Amino acid sequence: MASPKLAMWAYRMEIKMNNNFSGVFLDLAKYSAVTMIVISTVVISAAIASSKNITEAESVDLTPISAELSIKSPNTRFCPTTAKMTGWILTNQPGKISYMLAKKDGEVTGPFTLDAVKSVQGGMATFSRTLDIQQSTSDDYRILVSDEDGNVLSNWVPLKASCNIQLGSL
Repeated sequence: MASPKLAMWAYRMEIKMNNNFSGVFLDLAKYSAVTMIVISTVVISAAIASSKNITEAESVDLTPISAELSIKSPNTRFCPTTAKMTGWILTNQPGKISYMLAKKDGEVTGPFTLDAVKSVQGGMATFSRTLDIQQSTSDDYRILVSDEDGNVLSNWVPLKASCNIQLGSL
């Protein structure tokens, strides 16, 4: 049988060990909590930074991609008469686009501004004009709008009218 002093000493050692283990677990819980707070802060900061990059995307300049011009010449020999001009400008996105109209003889009109509306391939701007014809003519027209490299995008389109019979003004 153990002496009472030895039993008392064993009892005290057991209490100290229990207290030490409790302290270790308490310290471990504190460090775990601090670590979780630090990790959460880092994750939240990264998420905020990432969302700013998404919402503040670079703006892209409006760029024309192609242009087409069509002229329906009058189907009559009487003047004065009219012809119908229609143009289409395809852009990389919706927005305002400027253009001019040129005749092959060097005459230029404009600039004109159109609103390109959302289309399948970006943006599309259209216009229509009625051309008054007072006498016989044989002209070529094109839309002056250039792409990002400075190339004119439109085709030359003829306007032909034969006015064999001159009437009073329309």
